[in-house]
Amino acid sequence: LGLIALLGVVAYGHTLHVPFYLDDFSSIQENSLIYRWQGFEALRHYAPMRVLCYLTFALNYRLGHFQPAGYHLVNIAFHLLAGAAAYALARGLLRTPRLAGAARPETRAWLPALTAALFLLHPLHTQAVTYTVQRLASMAAMFYIASLAAYVQARLAGSAGKRLQWGAACLALGALALFTKENAATLPLAFLLIEATMFEHRPRRLLELAAVAVAGMALVWLVAALAFGRNPFSIGALAGLTSQSTEIPRWSYFATQMPVLWTYLRLFLLPVGLHLDYGVVLLPGLSSGKAMLALLGHLAVVGVALAAWRRHPLVTFALLFYYLAHAVESSLIPIPELAFEHRAYLPDLGLCLLAGWLVLARTPRDPSARQAVAALAGVVLLVLGILTWQRNQQWHDPVAFWQDNCRLAPTKARAWGNLGKCLLEANRPEEASNALVEALRLQQAGIGSAAGGAMDAVNLIAALQMLNRGDEALALISRQLGRTSEPPLRALLYLNQGNIHFERRAYAAAESSYHAALALDPGNRSALANLASAFAQSGRYAAAESLYERVLAVDPDDAATRVNLLQARAGRLIEEADAYRAAHRAESGAQAYRAALGTVRELQQLDPGNPVIGILLRRIEQANRRPSR
Repeated sequence: LGLIALLGVVAYGHTLHVPFYLDDFSSIQENSLIYRWQGFEALRHYAPMRVLCYLTFALNYRLGHFQPAGYHLVNIAFHLLAGAAAYALARGLLRTPRLAGAARPETRAWLPALTAALFLLHPLHTQAVTYTVQRLASMAAMFYIASLAAYVQARLAGSAGKRLQWGAACLALGALALFTKENAATLPLAFLLIEATMFEHRPRRLLELAAVAVAGMALVWLVAALAFGRNPFSIGALAGLTSQSTEIPRWSYFATQMPVLWTYLRLFLLPVGLHLDYGVVLLPGLSSGKAMLALLGHLAVVGVALAAWRRHPLVTFALLFYYLAHAVESSLIPIPELAFEHRAYLPDLGLCLLAGWLVLARTPRDPSARQAVAALAGVVLLVLGILTWQRNQQWHDPVAFWQDNCRLAPTKARAWGNLGKCLLEANRPEEASNALVEALRLQQAGIGSAAGGAMDAVNLIAALQMLNRGDEALALISRQLGRTSEPPLRALLYLNQGNIHFERRAYAAAESSYHAALALDPGNRSALANLASAFAQSGRYAAAESLYERVLAVDPDDAATRVNLLQARAGRLIEEADAYRAAHRAESGAQAYRAALGTVRELQQLDPGNPVIGILLRRIEQANRRPSR
């Protein structure tokens, strides 16, 4: 386990400084519940069935604010623990009645390690670990797999006391999984799958266990409905809580997921062409030949799994677990995003078990053949580890990352939009505007959401501003304000409008726009910081200082705002010193000048090349030359 964990650290250790991507901004950096603690109940209301994961994000903020390293360190830790849980589950399954006598010694010795190593080193799992917000997937899987491992230990326990301890651990871990992500809802069926494949039962006993599993699913539904404040006995609640998109018909989503599942399987076998945002097109239904052919293929795989039940129960468990773990996100529950690699994280446990079994159980008994197979397995793990390291390296450069995504999914508007945003942040406005225009073109062609189009328009406005095309930007802002109703997006439009006025030194107009943005989104830190800058330009240093302090209270690592704060503070202190001297209060004036000089020295340490430093020092020097009246 230590060696496997070390391999995992090598594959993921260089990701600590990978920046935030996509939903990381809305879920963490721009989420006031993360950076301003409002109580556990507020967090639970925001994400009823994901509250534990969001609680860890809030704790990450307390320890390191928005520095990515802390978030990635926790993600890697959960991934390693998930690998350890996979090891424990495989080891426990090999001790169950149907495998204990049938498994070969080398299988018992090496299957847990090989399963865990495949799980930890497979590049398909990088998205669940390196994409910060998808701690949801890896953390839920960790608890889910650990709950299964504890269940097996409870069933194998030799005393009532041990059985009670492991049973309590199983229930606790299952509850933790359920309140981390919704895909843990299938746990009762996973317990039933273990019973059906790994333990000997008469048909009647299996029916009784199936009834218990159904009762468990009913309990999960009851908990979920109450968590969302819905009536668990309402048909409307059932329909609402089993759909994240009213625009996607259930059977269309199901039909689309059939080929998507084959994509996940292909990426497990040949992890080439990994990317964050897939350009999957919604299929009309099972009338689509592509969907029907994919469904028949899945039915054939399930048929193989059922046929293997008597002779190879681990094969049956592995294949059926794969489909069971995909059931929440790739079946009849419509989700706006049609494909994401992190959804394969938990289901791939089944494929890792199957791959390990195929390598070990089918190896000839000849020692030289076993050595050859061991060498081949080592090479495969090495290759997977290298591919994982390389994939993680790609996450370091957002521009190159999204360029690759656009190459692999050229019709995905959101990928072009994010490429444009990253080019904008890299100070490449011309390329950014081209990418954003392409994103908007795809939006208008009916690909993507209206909210995505509005954000792309906001970023295009910023690109036009950087290209000194302010009039075009203002015209686009006016058009977007007429189309956009969501307050946060309107706030961003007013923010950009204020920025253009600020650059043109129309500070009163800029203040008006920033106030409009803050009226719609009071926690918008950019609007607060820029309004403070407008105050400072107008000589209202105290008001500017107060707003800068509000921004730094949320993000103390914001270096630009700290520089602006020190400039405003120095300006305020110099004005106070001048006022004291004019009022014949020489000692108070001297103290204020000394405080101003100390602030300027602090500014000089933080930003040595700042041209304002010279101006402030000259003001202090000239004031000290003048005799007090």
